[in-house]
Amino acid sequence: MKNLLLIVIGCLMMSFSVYAEDDNLLVSKMDAYIVEVNKKGEEKLVKAENAVPKDKIEYKLTYTNNSEKPLNGLIITGPIPENTFYIANTGNTKIKSNFLVSIDGGKTFEKEPVKREIMKDGKKVEIIIPPEKYTAVRWIPLTPINAKEKQVFAYRIEVK
Repeated sequence: MKNLLLIVIGCLMMSFSVYAEDDNLLVSKMDAYIVEVNKKGEEKLVKAENAVPKDKIEYKLTYTNNSEKPLNGLIITGPIPENTFYIANTGNTKIKSNFLVSIDGGKTFEKEPVKREIMKDGKKVEIIIPPEKYTAVRWIPLTPINAKEKQVFAYRIEVK
């Protein structure tokens, strides 16, 4: 169980794929929150310190542009750690962007739902790869991050 906690919380220390001429111009931060639900069904996010099976965790990736001009070309990638799975339809942001997922450890990304053709009983059949098979998520913002602006990207996973 300790190893699981280290994997899930360890993702908080990961660096992200972004470009800026000076490391201080663009600051990225990843926070993890346990999603708690009260008896009324209301959600509350609590800073993640421990994770156990069945816990739902919301990752929030925050990017801050400390420069005086807009930054273009950001690609925001979030991990789905081992022993967890992506919770369908939880990738969100207020920024107009393309949301993509990977099923191969981040080598390639594609739109949801991920589909494949297989042969079944001698016929080609289209199947949908379930979100539990996703290994990473990605946003490609369609607008720059403006000077002194923050952009937040969030998604949820569940601990197996």
